[in-house]
Amino acid sequence: MKNWIFFTGAPGSRWSGVSRVFRDNLPNVDNSDMTPDKKYESNIFSGHVGNYYGPGESYSNFLKHRLGSIDEWKNVISKSFNGPDDSIKLILSHHFAYYIKEIREQFPESKIVLCYRSDEECFKWWHEAGGWNITYPKYDWYVNDERMRKCIKEQNQEILKHGKFSAPDINLFRREFNADVDFIFNREVMIRII
Repeated sequence: MKNWIFFTGAPGSRWSGVSRVFRDNLPNVDNSDMTPDKKYESNIFSGHVGNYYGPGESYSNFLKHRLGSIDEWKNVISKSFNGPDDSIKLILSHHFAYYIKEIREQFPESKIVLCYRSDEECFKWWHEAGGWNITYPKYDWYVNDERMRKCIKEQNQEILKHGKFSAPDINLFRREFNADVDFIFNREVMIRII
């Protein structure tokens, strides 16, 4: 799955904003998942658009217990996108933080974009962006603020196991994806691409 790019970050990590820079600027991205039912807009942040995968979502409830097989993901992707097969698919889930090693093993040709901000910055920003009033994706799995804090901490710990993080620079697309496009995201976030 060379054209699949997995994204993960804890709630409030600004990972949706990072994925929007990919969606809006990287050539050949499949935006067929940007349907009205998969949208949350806010005046203060980039919002949520397109497919988000995880517990309670349309195609990937299994993520609360396991990553899923290659065949399951092929099925999920074919149902949740309708663009050309060879276009780039951005595959986003907070839950991928728990399965980074498995993703690398099952999808060795795919890139994984890991986004990180401190636990407290994540928690505060998630609430500023709407918190429990966010209508998409669903956050019911997190139950309440106490569990949200616990999960942000767990997801960040898992993400940080995978090397050195840095702020994205203007040449990220050139360096990582051989695309002559500027990467511009003037928000505080650290990322690593593996």
